[in-house]
Amino acid sequence: MDKKKTDRRVRRTKTRLTEGLLHLLMQKDIKDISVRELAEYADINRCTFYLHYKDIYDMIEKIEEELFQEFNEILDAADLSEDSLNPDPVLHNIFDCLYQNQTAVAAFLGPHGDRTFLNKIKKLLKERMYNIWEEHSYQIENFEYYNSFIISGCIGMVEFWAQNGFQKSPEEMAQLSTSMILKGMETFSI
Repeated sequence: MDKKKTDRRVRRTKTRLTEGLLHLLMQKDIKDISVRELAEYADINRCTFYLHYKDIYDMIEKIEEELFQEFNEILDAADLSEDSLNPDPVLHNIFDCLYQNQTAVAAFLGPHGDRTFLNKIKKLLKERMYNIWEEHSYQIENFEYYNSFIISGCIGMVEFWAQNGFQKSPEEMAQLSTSMILKGMETFSI
């Protein structure tokens, strides 16, 4: 019973810290957020913060790693065989994940967000897209152009979606993205 209470308290503390950090990140750069300020915002003692994290950057890294892991799991579960080249199911899962984590998405993609995280996502997507590109014999010499176009476009859509309060549903966003991606892929097929 004691362990459950402790686990619940730890989860509650981490949740308050995360909410506080994301709130502050929407207002200022990471380098301008202090542990003292975050602890005050979350209404905890600074020592409690240090029980869980080394510093603000460590906390950001752990939050980002959780999101990255969830994102990676979605891509791992995707059926990208020749028979299912429709990206809508995986995009729906991605947009649903982003919607479920909209506070973090808005903070990380906002003006004070961490571009390192964004670059890590771009790299993962590029690797996955390259494998699909090779498997389906698209023109390799055009991959970098296509990848830049699709990734930048999708990230731009997500940024716009976040800036506008996630007004469209994940389903609508997936359908819109799918339509744009499929028409672009037809251009490069051999």
